[in-house]
Amino acid sequence: MLANDMYSFKRELSDRKMLFAYSGYLSEHLLESLGNSVKQQMELRNAESKVAKRVFSVFVEQVQNIIRYSDEQEFLSETKADRLSGGVVAFGHEHERFFVICGNPVPGSEAKQLRSRLEEIASMDEVTLRKHYRTKLREEPEEQSEGGSIGLLEIARRATQPLEFDFHVIEGNRKFFVLKAFI
Repeated sequence: MLANDMYSFKRELSDRKMLFAYSGYLSEHLLESLGNSVKQQMELRNAESKVAKRVFSVFVEQVQNIIRYSDEQEFLSETKADRLSGGVVAFGHEHERFFVICGNPVPGSEAKQLRSRLEEIASMDEVTLRKHYRTKLREEPEEQSEGGSIGLLEIARRATQPLEFDFHVIEGNRKFFVLKAFI
């Protein structure tokens, strides 16, 4: 039964065209190791250098978003560097393109604003997206941001089609947020 379950899980990932998947707590330290695995997978597939850099960049940005904004966090010490954040991240290859997909719980109160921001980004063409990105670079980061408030814009700029996203209601007033980018 155990081997059958694991093999079924492996086949499910393969059927969904996943090359790499991780579920559990993520940290900045783990990001480095996972990033190296992504690079190796890209090398195995002889990905063009430009494409490999874009995939890696999107992967890093998405994992950083989980680390910074997941509603499921544990701390090994008082510093943010020792933060562990729950989520799932995967990347794969389908329809001749790579994709990076991630998911993590978010407070329900933040889901509406996040959806609105993503809908706005999805409505932008390449020129508008570039202009909006440049404007955001000159602005101060948003109050709750742990970065430059440009992570989603960075992902959208590197993607080859509009970002896909969804929310699933989970316990309490929380939602499970999923973001997928094709490169």
